[in-house]
Amino acid sequence: MAYQARGRDPLLDSETADALEKRGKELVGLALIALGAAMAALLASYHPDDPSWMAATDGEVRNWLGRTGATIAAPLVLVVGMGAWGIAVVAAGWGLRLCLHRGGERALGRLVFAPIWIAALSVYAATLVPGAGWTHAFGLGGFFGDTALAAMLTAVPVGPGLGLRLVSAGMAAALVAMGAFVLGFSWRELRGIGRFLVLGIVVVYAALLSALTRAARSTGAGLLGLRAAVADRAEARAEAQAARETREDAAPRAGGGLLARMPAIGRRAEPMPEPELIEETPPEAEAPGEDHIR
Repeated sequence: MAYQARGRDPLLDSETADALEKRGKELVGLALIALGAAMAALLASYHPDDPSWMAATDGEVRNWLGRTGATIAAPLVLVVGMGAWGIAVVAAGWGLRLCLHRGGERALGRLVFAPIWIAALSVYAATLVPGAGWTHAFGLGGFFGDTALAAMLTAVPVGPGLGLRLVSAGMAAALVAMGAFVLGFSWRELRGIGRFLVLGIVVVYAALLSALTRAARSTGAGLLGLRAAVADRAEARAEAQAARETREDAAPRAGGGLLARMPAIGRRAEPMPEPELIEETPPEAEAPGEDHIR
């Protein structure tokens, strides 16, 4: 006699299970983002004089994460130098992918190559010249970067100067390609990023050209307005000069008419003719009469 076995109902339905899986990935992503931020903070505030297992000092800890951050940062910088920043980038990048649910299924197959990418970052950092604040005996790539770079320069059949430039350029190109693979980018995403960059360049160029055109038009309008203003001022000065000359010409004519109406004003008196001397002949004396004689 056969008995039909009854299947058990699932504890959670498919929708609830999918929702829980998504929330779990988001929590893991947030944890990775926090890890990347912590790594960036302890590397950015790294100071060689902070107390750690490599430097037993009683000085003040200047690392943002305290003694723990200084203890973690010291060996990382010693081994891979500035290549340790790759740890922060990888953690934050995959944390963001898990939070956005973009390519999380590719995590295991890509993260395997993350140590190789960090090592390549260390070698590239070793090709750079340290700044004045770098007080270590090794370069920016740590002991690993210096050792690997020396081996590569020995293998390159050119001089040290040219070999260093070739290694630096080759490592920079390899880092971009390897970083895109390690961070989980697909060809579709890379094409989308390339299209976005091209469109962005075109939009920026168009906006810049439009701004330059508007600036040229504004400058031309301003120059035309300035030219018109200069012409107006010159015309006003010419009119004022003509009016002044007209007044100056009218002044003598008005004076002449006034003098014509008043001839005695403003003129010199004509000299009077000298009087003529008239010789007067004395009257002839009359002879006394007979009565007078008597």
